[in-house]
Amino acid sequence: MSLALSAAGCGRAYKRAMERGDTFARAGDWDAAAAEYERATRIDPDEAEAQRRLASARRKQSEARTVESREALSRGELEKALFLARDAALFDPVNQEARRAYVEARAAVFKRAEELLASGHDDAALALARAARKCDPNDQAAAVLEGRILDRMATRAYDRALKYAAEGKRGNAVLAFRDVEAARPGFRDAKQRAEEIRRALEDELRFYLVIEKPADTKASGVSALVASELLRWKGDSRARLVVATAQEPPPNAAGVRIQAAFDTINRGHDVATQARTCDYVCGTDRLPNPAYDAASREVDEAERRARTAESNARRAKKIVEDARRALSFATNAHDRAKADEKRLDRELDQCRATQKPPADCKVESDRYDEARRARRDAETREDEAKRELDRREQEFTDAQQKVSNERDTWDRAVAELRRTPTTVLVDRICTHNYGVELHTWSAATSLALRAHVLGDANAVTLPPDPITTRATDETFRAESGRCREVAAGDPLRVPSDADIEAALATRAVEKIRGQVFVWYAGYVQSYADDHAREKAAGRTEEANEAWVRHLLTGPGLPPIGR
Repeated sequence: MSLALSAAGCGRAYKRAMERGDTFARAGDWDAAAAEYERATRIDPDEAEAQRRLASARRKQSEARTVESREALSRGELEKALFLARDAALFDPVNQEARRAYVEARAAVFKRAEELLASGHDDAALALARAARKCDPNDQAAAVLEGRILDRMATRAYDRALKYAAEGKRGNAVLAFRDVEAARPGFRDAKQRAEEIRRALEDELRFYLVIEKPADTKASGVSALVASELLRWKGDSRARLVVATAQEPPPNAAGVRIQAAFDTINRGHDVATQARTCDYVCGTDRLPNPAYDAASREVDEAERRARTAESNARRAKKIVEDARRALSFATNAHDRAKADEKRLDRELDQCRATQKPPADCKVESDRYDEARRARRDAETREDEAKRELDRREQEFTDAQQKVSNERDTWDRAVAELRRTPTTVLVDRICTHNYGVELHTWSAATSLALRAHVLGDANAVTLPPDPITTRATDETFRAESGRCREVAAGDPLRVPSDADIEAALATRAVEKIRGQVFVWYAGYVQSYADDHAREKAAGRTEEANEAWVRHLLTGPGLPPIGR
């Protein structure tokens, strides 16, 4: 039945696919018709009619694709013409017009690619060559053409890079060398030259933070520390090409010259007191042992369980004795029933031996049958009594084992009680009160930063910026015999002038670096602005130069992609 239903379902699906294909064929939609006929062949691969109609639809598809390919070729749509002709030849391999259309479209693609290559339109030529390879991955001529175009692109890009490098347009040279690597990885020495030019361009783009000798101020120690720390600073991800120096930067270098001056350091010292407490062991007390009470309770409970088990065992023993008496009574009854059955059996045999008619021995026969039933009932009651005795004896054995286990537990509990002392020594905890002095030292000054952007005529002095620092410590006297944390005391650690100056210098450096990031961000943005301006003006080389410089100073050049 299952197979029949399945076959019926397949038959209906095949018929519907064929009907839909016929409908699309009458409408001239050969693509849809071929799809339905192909579905029918998958449903029933052995059906010749579906194969025939599919082949007919494929021929129509091939004819239509051939016409469309010729029309696209006449319009100059070379890639479209090539793929349409390819499809036409695949739909109907014996269609010679489709084969000729494919040959004509391929020849036109190759011819146009050569023309574009000769006129310097490398990208367009490469697109056509790759279309031919995509159309037929085994087309060796297309592979050769693509290789020639890539070689030409790499050569032209290499020559452009050398030209840009000679003209000092290092950004354009870097882009050209990247085009070389994208076209032909490992071409000549392009990678090495590109790296050399990129390093030279990064040196050219270096943003210099020139640290001038600190002014003679009232906080000269802080000034010297700030200058020393800034000179050790290396630019991070926010300032890729920053270098700090005390030397004169190269001519025409970008950057800023700064001089930090600090006002007099104002110091403060505040003291506050605080009461604290701690706990310590100040003696011992003898107290009742909680473990002894627990052990006593365990002995009582173990004794109770043992007594209960003994009572259950006695009760089980009595039940066993009753079961034995019941079995003895059942056995005696069974024996009497067997004797009666045997006696009546002899009487029946004697009656039948006199050769009387069977009806004359009916009384003896009925009495024998009754005796046999009585014997069977007595036998059944004896078997039940035996099983009941076996069960009761097992219960009695289990009860005796329970008594033994509970007595062992009781003995262990008594032994544990004997080992447990009635009292224990407990630490006496006392509270100690003590005082703590909290010392807070504060220091404040102000940073006056004089900045001179390299290349500008005048320097500017930024508004004074307050800088503060705080340090805290606590102290208390030593007290022996009390809490461990106060036994040694806590001496006061007063911050030195050098410590305070170092803390102020650290905060000043943080502020100065923040300002440097602002200057550097403006420097990076200037190249982005140059790129936008030059691009709007249509000056491509100048726009590219600015964009490369923006990338090198900011996020960095992206990886090369094919």
